[in-house]
Amino acid sequence: MKKFILTAAAIAFGLSMSVAGSAAAADAKTLAEIHGKNWPEATGWAKKDTCMGCHGSYADLAKATAKLEPNPHFSHLGDVNCQECHKGDKAEPELMCNSCHNFTLREKTPAKK
Repeated sequence: MKKFILTAAAIAFGLSMSVAGSAAAADAKTLAEIHGKNWPEATGWAKKDTCMGCHGSYADLAKATAKLEPNPHFSHLGDVNCQECHKGDKAEPELMCNSCHNFTLREKTPAKK
């Protein structure tokens, strides 16, 4: 399960995708496509508790994305609704943080000894 969360987080944040137009970007799927019948067709969005039923708590997600800087699941705003970043009709998240900040998610640089 932990490996799945790490893989899902990497895909969700575009770490495994290169620039738009590449084969990897062309294979990107929306949340609705990934979740299939589990995605609520009537509203097009899911409640945070529904997401966390499979993906775990914010603490779990923060651990899974700990290598990212900034960590998108560790926020001074607390446990925001997943839909604030993860849109059902988009393949990549739109960071709600960027409504106030100008973040680009990157893997942390290893600490020098």
